[in-house]
Amino acid sequence: MNGLLISAVSVLATLIVTAVFQPLLNRITAISRRITHIKPVSVHVETDPSIVWAGFPNWIPAFVWLPGRPTSRPPEHPTDWRSWAMAQGGAEAFQTALRVTVTARENASVVVDPPKVRHESHPLDVPPRGCIALCPVGGAAVTPRRLQVDLAMGTTMWVDEDGSPIAPLSLALSPGETEQFLIFVNSHSGRNQWHLELPILIDGKRLLIPIKDGSKPFITYGVEGFELYRWSDPEWERQDQL
Repeated sequence: MNGLLISAVSVLATLIVTAVFQPLLNRITAISRRITHIKPVSVHVETDPSIVWAGFPNWIPAFVWLPGRPTSRPPEHPTDWRSWAMAQGGAEAFQTALRVTVTARENASVVVDPPKVRHESHPLDVPPRGCIALCPVGGAAVTPRRLQVDLAMGTTMWVDEDGSPIAPLSLALSPGETEQFLIFVNSHSGRNQWHLELPILIDGKRLLIPIKDGSKPFITYGVEGFELYRWSDPEWERQDQL
């Protein structure tokens, strides 16, 4: 009987201590993070297509700009074409896709608004130097919920799977919880140098996250005006249009 009483008292004491001190501990933790400039959430931006598209069907197309006509065999997987092109002085074309991961360090209410676009469009030579190498694939288009950025129009918006505008992403995250989403940045023409500033509202306080390619702006070419080459194993074939 005494053992049961002691156990009950112990449980009750634990509940009382937790109820009294847990809010204080949370408050101290929050103050400590502010003093040490540790934000309640962390944001990671992934640029490698092989990671961006991990978990999606294996039919993501690739478009890259190359400074000269392609002669070598491209990587087998389209998501490796970006690094292959950049190793030759090339860049992505038509679309750059990014994956953003938001991770909470403490309880946080998060709203992700459409980004601000910092964009410079550079004119091309006539005829434009280089070409577009493309790897079309079969299967239905992969169009998840995403932030859609159109460099030509200067528009940024949240869209649903069918492309319809939707409200900004709103989250309630507990410590250790994450949320991921994609950003599609489309370019139709020219050589486009750009980066984004992503506004995130955390518990009512605004945080502006710069999104760059490392420390540099992204480069994305449009496909208009370029010769198009399609890989058809074992050689490259000229293509008249997309």
